Amino acid sequence: MNMSASTRNTGPDRALGWPTSRLRRPVNSAAERRGEKINAVAAANMGRLLGVLLFLAGCDKVSEPDLPVASRLDIAPSCDLQRGCRAANEQLAVTVTFGTAPRALQPFPLSLRVDDGQALESATVEFAMLGMDMGQNRYRLRGDSMSSWTASITLPICTPGRSDWVADFEMTADGKLFRLQVPFSLAK
Repeated sequence: MNMSASTRNTGPDRALGWPTSRLRRPVNSAAERRGEKINAVAAANMGRLLGVLLFLAGCDKVSEPDLPVASRLDIAPSCDLQRGCRAANEQLAVTVTFGTAPRALQPFPLSLRVDDGQALESATVEFAMLGMDMGQNRYRLRGDSMSSWTASITLPICTPGRSDWVADFEMTADGKLFRLQVPFSLAK
């Protein structure tokens, strides 16, 4: 039998000493076909996993705005949130008021008023329970004006029956960050 140069075993398989008959044999059995399908699926999944890992490796933490270290506002000792709690330091004074007695699973209005004609650029409040994971309860207050901010708040119920909460306020004014913590209890 006379073979032309284009059909002889002169490719890379023959150059490496591999018998080409073993490498290119047809897949006959159903078990071999299933095995090849499993290998193809595994290879595709590995490719996807590698893509996800490369994507995550390229992700950076979202940069926070460059604000100076937060100034803490001190709350007045005789604080009644339904009448209004005043908190201040030498740079900012605010009054926090709950429109009704806060209850779990029932919305209640919250207002934040800036005293002395000062203005806020933004205000948020996050509610937490010390030593208990209650999920994310963060609200952005809406500014009716630069000195009056409001939100409607709904807090989850604590299954062990605790009702002690802390409202953590973050406010920005004149490019500075201010923080205020207000402890309170839910009405039963």
